[in-house]
Amino acid sequence: MASMHTTFTASGTFSLTDANGITIFSYTPSFTTVPNTASQVLYSGEHLAQTGGSELALVDTNDDRAYLFIKNVDTDYSVELDLTEQEGAGTTKEIADIKPGEFFFAPVELNSDDTGTKITVTAATADQKVQYLITDAIDN
Repeated sequence: MASMHTTFTASGTFSLTDANGITIFSYTPSFTTVPNTASQVLYSGEHLAQTGGSELALVDTNDDRAYLFIKNVDTDYSVELDLTEQEGAGTTKEIADIKPGEFFFAPVELNSDDTGTKITVTAATADQKVQYLITDAIDN
């Protein structure tokens, strides 16, 4: 029986330089995911973000955290990224406005309180295509 193991590594450099060329701030984060379950959860693909909002369906996710990567691959308009708690009426929080060609990456809590959280993408004007990757993160 074959088993799947995934590794995702993210790194980059962020720096702020003033008009005189002096670096005011510099940060170079880097990390690699470590599976913490027998079968690491992994979702990836393309999704059409609709103007009324559309949910990235998640069947199984970690009880605490997941790493979320979303890129707006369309060339025309922004895509809004929201997290909505599904308890009661639900609380929706916009966490990013992704311009054409931009991406968003962050660890997110999806099911930490057992009520579940859904990820919704909404196109600004016309339907926009996004690519996404969701991997299991380390339990707290």
